Amino acid sequence: MVVGGVVAALIGAVVLALGAQFQNRGVRSVDERSPEGVHSGFSLRQLLTLVRTGGWLLGTSFLVVAIVLQLVALLLAPLPVVQPLGVLSLVATALLSRPLDHSRLHRRNVVGIVLCVIGITAFVLTAAASTRSSPAGIPAVVPVLALLAAVLVVVGVGWLVGRKRMPPLAFALGGGVCFGFVATLMKIVLDRAGASLHHGSLVDPTTPFTLLVVAAAAVAGLAGISLVQIAYGSGSPDIVVAALTVIDPLVAVSVGIGLLDEARGAPPWSFVVFAVAEAVAIGGVLLMARNPPTPIDEPQPDQARDAAGSPDAAEAAPPAPEAASSST
Repeated sequence: MVVGGVVAALIGAVVLALGAQFQNRGVRSVDERSPEGVHSGFSLRQLLTLVRTGGWLLGTSFLVVAIVLQLVALLLAPLPVVQPLGVLSLVATALLSRPLDHSRLHRRNVVGIVLCVIGITAFVLTAAASTRSSPAGIPAVVPVLALLAAVLVVVGVGWLVGRKRMPPLAFALGGGVCFGFVATLMKIVLDRAGASLHHGSLVDPTTPFTLLVVAAAAVAGLAGISLVQIAYGSGSPDIVVAALTVIDPLVAVSVGIGLLDEARGAPPWSFVVFAVAEAVAIGGVLLMARNPPTPIDEPQPDQARDAAGSPDAAEAAPPAPEAASSST
C-alpha cells in the first residue's frame, strides 16, 4: 500500500512538472500574439484564445492527472510520506527546462532548488510530527474565512494598482497563498464530512456552513489559477512551480497552527524548526527568481561577467573610431 502511494506521488510530481511546462508555453504563445500582453491580466479574447491553445490544454490535462495521482497517493500512504515527495516536481520542472524550453540552469539556480527542497521537506515533516487535526467547529473556521477575504481584497487591490509593475514572482506567490487556503478549507470540509458520516448522516444543521466553505475554496482556487496563468506569461515555469511548492504548504500549515490550533501540545523546538525551514525555503525561491534559467545559446551570468572582464575580451573589442576632425 505505502509503496503504491510513493509510486503514485512520484509519477504525480513528474506529471505536474510537465503540466507546468506546457501551460507556460501555451500562455506565452498567447502573450506573443497579443499586442497588450497578458502581464496585467487576461482579456476575454485572450482567454478564448488560451482555451483553444493545444499546449495549454495539454498542460491542463497533465495537471488534472497530477491531482488524481496525488489523491491516490494520500489514500495509499500517510501524509508525512506523500507531502515531501511533492517537492520533486520542482526538480523535475528544472530538469525538463533543457529539452522542452531549450534553457539551462546555472549554479545559483541549482542552489535555490536545493534550498527549496531542504526547507519545505523539513517544514512538512516537522508539521506532520508535531501537529494534529480534528474537525473544526464554526467558531474556529470563521476567522479562516475572514482572513481569506482579507487576502483576496489585498490581492485584488494589488492587481488593480500595480499589475503593470509587479514581477512574475509576485503573481506566483499570490497564487501559492490562494492554493494554501484551498488546501486548508478542503481539509476542513473533509474533516467535517468524516465526522458527520461517523455520526451516521452526511447532512446535518451545519451543512449550509460547510457548503459556504466549499464556495470559499472555489473562489480562492479561481483566484490562484488566474494569478498563476499571469505568472506563466512573463516568468519561467521553474519559478512558478517553486513558489507554489513552497508557499502552498507554508500557508496551509501556518493557518492550521495559528487559527485552527493544530499545534496544541507541540514541543517548543518545532516552532524554531518552522521558522528556520520557512526562511530557507523562501530564500531558495528568491534566489531562483533572481537567477532564472538562461537560453542554451546565451552565456550564463557568471560566464558573461568573466568574459566581459577578461583580457581576451578587451583585445577583441573594436578600436574606437577616430575623431572626425582628424580625418579632414
